[in-house]
Amino acid sequence: MFIVYSREGQSFIGASQKMPPLRLDPVKRSNPLEDDVTKGFDMIADLDLHQDQKSSGHAAIKAYETTKKEPVRRVVVRVAEIMSTPVSVISDENSLEEAWRLMQEQHIQHLPVIREGKLVGIISQRDLLCRVIVSKDGLLEGVKRETVGELMQEQVVTTTEGTDIRHVAAVLSQYDIGALVIMNPYETPVGIVTRGDIIKRLSNEPPLELYV
Repeated sequence: MFIVYSREGQSFIGASQKMPPLRLDPVKRSNPLEDDVTKGFDMIADLDLHQDQKSSGHAAIKAYETTKKEPVRRVVVRVAEIMSTPVSVISDENSLEEAWRLMQEQHIQHLPVIREGKLVGIISQRDLLCRVIVSKDGLLEGVKRETVGELMQEQVVTTTEGTDIRHVAAVLSQYDIGALVIMNPYETPVGIVTRGDIIKRLSNEPPLELYV
């Protein structure tokens, strides 16, 4: 299930296939997979086996080598397993300079925007680059005097922690957006997942099963 938030509150609730056309622009590190079961066997290779223990010792080493070659994996399914959490947020009354500095400090590119505890928008680094002047060293040299609320994107696509990653990937692609905000049952942002999170997990820490 996906929910679209705006200034007026929830404007859509339902499956991704039924989402209305959205005017959205493309907009930290994922939780690691569980350790391989090889972790507990690292000491075996260092054992100084005695002559009368050759048989059992060789069997243990053989089991160790087999386990290293075939680590136990689990399939990543839910978005909660790759989202970045906790998520940094900013008020719609904050300045663009404050938003920029927060992104640089946290090494992030997207900030959900909050008003009185409610999600009302999202702002990206790309949005800010249209309003700020940055030096070659990445230092802020100038910024327009606007608030986050004046520049933010007012339609925010969100979902819940239990959503299938395949559905998240489909929405990111279909609506050409770079991030989805993950909400809890109390309508509070608890995480964020970006296109990069999915690509990194798929390329560096398989298996991530994406299929039709």
